[in-house]
Amino acid sequence: NVKFTHEFAVNHLLLPDRQKAHTPLLDLTPIPVTSLHNANFQRLYRFTHFNAIQTQVFHTCFHTDYNVLLGAPTGSGKTIVAELSMFRLFNNFPEAKVIY
Repeated sequence: NVKFTHEFAVNHLLLPDRQKAHTPLLDLTPIPVTSLHNANFQRLYRFTHFNAIQTQVFHTCFHTDYNVLLGAPTGSGKTIVAELSMFRLFNNFPEAKVIY
């Protein structure tokens, strides 16, 4: 039974303002699945357009290497957003593998 305690000061840390930390959902025109420009990717979906959350993050996930932290309710399409990022990887590195 080893116990270790380390005390450290936090008074020098800069904390965020007490404002809402989320990005508001914008009123955007839904992006069509054909924006993937890959018939194999498009065939995975039975819908024609991405939903509002997916549309808002589409460019960042499918066209950039930026990191994304997406918090949204259950059933809001977060898995499809993860797939958008995977599609970017597969387009750039066809032999790549993804574990999620």
